[in-house]
Amino acid sequence: MAATSFSPLLTLTTQSQPKHNTKHPSRTGSFRQCKNMKEVKQLHAQVTKKGLSNSRSSGITKLISLCAEIATPESLEYAKKAYELFEGDESNRVSLYMRNSLIRGYSAAGFCDEAILLYAQMVESGVNPDHFTFPFVLSGCTKGAAFLEGIQVHGSVVKLGFEGDLFIQNCLIHLYAECGEIDFGKKVFDKMSERNIVSWTSLICGCTRRDRPEEAVSLFFEMVKAGIKPNSVTLVCAISACAKLRDLDLGKRICAYIGQQGLNNTVLVNALIDMYMKCGAMDRAKSLFDECIDKNLVLYNMILSNYVHQGMESEALAILVEMLQQGLQPDRVTMLSALSASGQSGDFAFGRQCHCYVMRNGLEGWESVSNAIIDMYANCGKQDLACRVFDLMSTKSVVSWNSLIVGFVRNGDVDSAWGLFNQMLETDLVTWNTMMGALVQESLFEDAIELFRVMQSEGIKADKLTMVSVASACGYLGALDLAKWTYSYIEKFGIHHDLKLDTALVDMFARCGDTKSAMLVFNKIQNRDVSAWTSAIGAMAMEGNGIRALKIFNEMTNQGVKPDAVVFVAVLTACSHGGLVEQGMQIFRSMKESYGITPQIVHYGCIVDLLGRAGLLSDALDLINGMPMEPNKVVWGALLAACRTQKDTQMATYVAERMNESAQERSGTHVLLSNIYASAGKWTDVARVRLQMKEKGLLKVPGSSSIEIDGVIHEFTSSDESHPEMTHISLMVREMSSRIGDSGYVPDLTNVLLDVDDEEKEFLLSRHSEKLATAFGLISTSPGTPIRVVKNLRMCSDCHSVVKLVSKTYGREIVVRDNNRFHFFRQGFCSCNDFW
Repeated sequence: MAATSFSPLLTLTTQSQPKHNTKHPSRTGSFRQCKNMKEVKQLHAQVTKKGLSNSRSSGITKLISLCAEIATPESLEYAKKAYELFEGDESNRVSLYMRNSLIRGYSAAGFCDEAILLYAQMVESGVNPDHFTFPFVLSGCTKGAAFLEGIQVHGSVVKLGFEGDLFIQNCLIHLYAECGEIDFGKKVFDKMSERNIVSWTSLICGCTRRDRPEEAVSLFFEMVKAGIKPNSVTLVCAISACAKLRDLDLGKRICAYIGQQGLNNTVLVNALIDMYMKCGAMDRAKSLFDECIDKNLVLYNMILSNYVHQGMESEALAILVEMLQQGLQPDRVTMLSALSASGQSGDFAFGRQCHCYVMRNGLEGWESVSNAIIDMYANCGKQDLACRVFDLMSTKSVVSWNSLIVGFVRNGDVDSAWGLFNQMLETDLVTWNTMMGALVQESLFEDAIELFRVMQSEGIKADKLTMVSVASACGYLGALDLAKWTYSYIEKFGIHHDLKLDTALVDMFARCGDTKSAMLVFNKIQNRDVSAWTSAIGAMAMEGNGIRALKIFNEMTNQGVKPDAVVFVAVLTACSHGGLVEQGMQIFRSMKESYGITPQIVHYGCIVDLLGRAGLLSDALDLINGMPMEPNKVVWGALLAACRTQKDTQMATYVAERMNESAQERSGTHVLLSNIYASAGKWTDVARVRLQMKEKGLLKVPGSSSIEIDGVIHEFTSSDESHPEMTHISLMVREMSSRIGDSGYVPDLTNVLLDVDDEEKEFLLSRHSEKLATAFGLISTSPGTPIRVVKNLRMCSDCHSVVKLVSKTYGREIVVRDNNRFHFFRQGFCSCNDFW
């Protein structure tokens, strides 16, 4: 605070007591009549000049009190000087009222540290506070979010016996609510023998602001039941709590208490509109908005923001146009919504206009606005412009860097995002979550896990979004040990489970072949949505347990959860893998008949796969020919795969011709057709198909399998002998062949798709990736330990036969996840019943 001249005050407090009174101060004027500091100083000078007799203490008290009421930096400095000079005279006795006035003034002006310091000095000097002191100092603690100091003041309240004072109790509740310590506030509230509207409103508003809306609404109805009539502040907080809960019914119940408050209160109207919009009652919100006579910028900004968050970009832009027509000038809050709307809609032209407005009105200095511009350009695919805005920013926070990284990720440029990430001197959780999500999105699952380990070493605490990415990576890798560790990590560090994370955990365990753990997690989910049910059904589908999948589907519908198109994909896949033709067809027909969902091409693909696996190739072809849409490569591919299983080369040739007619070529089609010809010994046709692949530049994806040993993932590619343990692996492969040969194993040479002699075919068969991974598992783990292998392609019939016999011969449970399903091998049997 600026220094103030105090010569008149100095004269007043140090001069000798005048021998004669000239005039009473009231005849000259009263401090209470002063309206500003200029008048205070003038009156003070007059009083000092004319002198005082026995009212020096009274005059200083009035002066300090008035300056505290004005509560400006200048007035408080003036009051403090007066206080210090008066206190410095040993003949004067400083009153508690003077101290209280100063504390009140500093608290009112927001100079919280000074208010708390004055209180501490008062206590240190041996002066006991009274019931006026505590509300003033608690107000300072509240405004300064001084929780620890507030706790100490609370202790003094109890020590001095003021804990029953209603006003002080309300101040304590308000302090704890503003500091986010709602439970402390509730303890004070619960001990109150008497509560008024301030008591209830302080706690209700605190719960609303601190993301405890359920408690806020519950307290509101308790208050009404107790006979306390809510005021407009209470109603605004309760309605805001309903908005956070997205509970329209509760909001309507609270609206019934508006009563005599009416809708003339602008803040209340804004809260109602916000609640209706967040609860999805857009028409009611718009109607209320249209009825408003005095629409201000705050109201326009609020409805703009809600439209944007609801994904209603065109409506948001229409409101913006209306606002401009009303003559209101957009501020930075307006532009944040406008930029977001243009980015979400991909409207580059409008977004650029918004950018120009920001530049013309000097709003680019706000970091949040520049970040919104970066995000808008990134959403519109203009990453170069986003980078230019970023480079021109004078100060760049972590949020700015994150905005640019998110833009790169959104546009599929993970390399640039990674480069930017490595340049950052400071990161936050959003940065790490964005990069991990990007790596998972790009199928770089091992890199995502490694990044999570680096994040831990950096001391960054994970949250639920982090663990969704980690769980997804574990699931795709099929790394069960890592999946179990991930689940333990979540439990150990108390990471909040939401529906998205729980669903990811179910999917993680299911993809790792541990359906028991998947269902344990699923059974703990309280309010399951259709995605959670889909993950459970998908787990059963991957296991090949069609009956259990159908039971879960029926349980879901019985609980009133309406199935969507995605859940039908999962249940139809389960029927296909379980060979449940009749049940699958019934489910398919029920989509339209019972649930009003028109089957999409992916559902037709599931039925083609269902019929093809069951050997009903003609029925599958009839279904394709009767489809209401043009069949795509996935549908034809399902039928072609079935042709291979059924060894029907004639239909396979027909299907391949239909697939070749499509504009998009796929190496998988040619490879599958080549395999079908090779299995039938038609080497001329094999050569023709492979020549076509070469001419079209199509490459065959090599078969690869991975296995996790002691947290490390080892990958094997067919016929690749580069693994450091290859000598021991080869010996184990020979031992496996010898031992299962004694059990009657004969190599299925039709799985070798090259025209070579039988001896060479046997060697090539032995070098299939899943055999190498299984052999490595046998030599790297203890007897009786389960072996888990993940393969990128469909398991061949010879490998399937080998692993079945190995599971019996070596007494091992072997789990193989190929690109189609799980195979659980136990004691010479497979869970798929040789149907895959």
